[in-house]
Amino acid sequence: MPMNDFAVVQLLWAIINQKTGNVSRVRFEPQKVPYDFESPIEQAFPRSTPEEQGIDPDFIASFVREMGSVPSIHMHQLMILRHDHVIYEGGFDPYPAGVWHVTYSMCKSFTNMAIGLLIDAGKLSLDDKLIDVLDVRKQTPAMFNNLANILGVPRMTDITIRHMLIMSTGVAFNEVGAITGNNWQKSYLESSVKFAPGSKFEYNSMNSYMLSSVVTRITGMSMFEFLKINLFSKMGITKVFWEKSPTGITKGGWGMFITQEDAAKLASLYMHGGNWHGEQLISRKWVEESTKLQISTDYSDNPGYGYHIWMDCRPGSFIYNGMLGQNVHCFPDIDMIVVSNAGNEEVFQTGFMTTIFRKYFASDTAGGETEAMRLLQAQKRIEPGVSFSPVPLPKDPAGEARLAQVKARCEGTNRRAVPIIDGGWNYRSGKGRHHVIRRSVTSEMSWKEFFTNYNGRCFHMNNKGIGLFPLIMQVVHTNYTQGISELTFHYDRLKDEVTLEFLEGSQHHMIPVGFQRGRHTVINMNGEEYLVGTLGKLAKSEDGIPVLSLRIAFVEEATERQLKIFFIRPDAISLHWSEAPGDVIITDTLEKITLGSGNANPLVSQLMDRMNPEFISRTMQGAIQPIVLATEGSPTEEEIDSAD
Repeated sequence: MPMNDFAVVQLLWAIINQKTGNVSRVRFEPQKVPYDFESPIEQAFPRSTPEEQGIDPDFIASFVREMGSVPSIHMHQLMILRHDHVIYEGGFDPYPAGVWHVTYSMCKSFTNMAIGLLIDAGKLSLDDKLIDVLDVRKQTPAMFNNLANILGVPRMTDITIRHMLIMSTGVAFNEVGAITGNNWQKSYLESSVKFAPGSKFEYNSMNSYMLSSVVTRITGMSMFEFLKINLFSKMGITKVFWEKSPTGITKGGWGMFITQEDAAKLASLYMHGGNWHGEQLISRKWVEESTKLQISTDYSDNPGYGYHIWMDCRPGSFIYNGMLGQNVHCFPDIDMIVVSNAGNEEVFQTGFMTTIFRKYFASDTAGGETEAMRLLQAQKRIEPGVSFSPVPLPKDPAGEARLAQVKARCEGTNRRAVPIIDGGWNYRSGKGRHHVIRRSVTSEMSWKEFFTNYNGRCFHMNNKGIGLFPLIMQVVHTNYTQGISELTFHYDRLKDEVTLEFLEGSQHHMIPVGFQRGRHTVINMNGEEYLVGTLGKLAKSEDGIPVLSLRIAFVEEATERQLKIFFIRPDAISLHWSEAPGDVIITDTLEKITLGSGNANPLVSQLMDRMNPEFISRTMQGAIQPIVLATEGSPTEEEIDSAD
């Protein structure tokens, strides 16, 4: 079994068994910098009303309301621009607007920009061979002549910059490599090639990483530094951070944090053919080639791909797309940009979020109207014949008031009309021993009176393998939990505040709970700071057991912890953990393990053939949705067994 495959199996086994600490083969060093709340956005877009930019405010209100009302979409932030004016910006409690957000693969489109700058400067061409740019023959002759690579090297030598940009390299070493070792470039170059480069589309984030390696090889600096100097600083993009690999290479295909407004700037740049405020930063030719169809994907919902940029749902449109709902939609025909951040299970553009989005923005008539526009016109909520008007519409104070009300509900400042806009409290139905998590909550309780009796009380975990970080964050950032061992409740009568104190490893995390609107704090996770927003609700289960339901949202991220604490008796509680999104972790992990690092390793296949898939799925479900007993003293064996 290749070491990459073996490392993945080891990591999966550690997660299943809730091992803590240093379980990764990838070296971890704190990188993430705290978000800058003090400095304003530089070169900000002007603000406007929808009508001033030719859009009916009821159209925007209906879109925002629908996106925020489907629990599985888990909207975080939304920004809409027309004619380079912001006409809507808002968060979805407990996610505030304006804070930078992880992008996942959205940042691949920004890697495109770095390559475009080098091609414009004559330092690189689409037909350049990867091994020539990296000077593999001269720099690492042993790698090139390695006997194990005889079959792979001939095809590896054919891979060009263009092949990496259109995801057609056929290289077997894929995303799973980011959790199997430290030298990703070496592993990529030593990998087999599954098909002739350029012959078909196969999405692989390591292609983006290798493009970042190319930028570093040519410029002598990280791709992040190169973009900061040559692009970001010229556009006022300062609130941005991009993680690097263990060898110092900007990750390229993931690992970036950026604000919605700055992401919109990079959309506007390409909407204007590479021009920003009169300065041609990237050539129009590069932009035009990047944003048109370069290869068919064979994905029915996402059939076209350019140079690290997807085709979108209107003629001539394109999208910077990242998994779990990170998108920048660019519509040149109507001069609109829509930026979304979310935490759902969309890997590409398929699912409830995309369905609703296309209902409002996909053109299905010659006049450019959408399904939602026709429905709103039929309901007389917007004027007949009004679509995306090229001229301003009459001022609509009533429509603006309705839009403001929708925004307030989403942000949690007006809870009366809509008790829960985003997420909700009902977990999905599950299987096996975890059905207890789905106990319905039937009556609310006074949390102030309740937590008066729990102030200062400390409960000790019988299982110390669970952390505040969702599993996907631990894996993506190689920042693994040391395990929560204690939970202490604090109630401040004067401030009327409930705070949960988690002891994780040697770190104390103080998590304030908001019962009407999310409350926020910053926690330090192994040397990296993360902003957390928490919403709570105290009620009784159908069995009369007090239950504290919590959403612990890492607001810069796409995933969150969800926790239900059952107060089963005065000296014991039961913690029912889950995370959102959750199921995507199970399915993706199983696929990666089945295929190993992309080589369909026969030993891995034989191992999987001998194991019951349902058993693996249930075991993984237990790792994602564990139940932990905690007591003020040491739990008995019977109590531990009952928790399981």
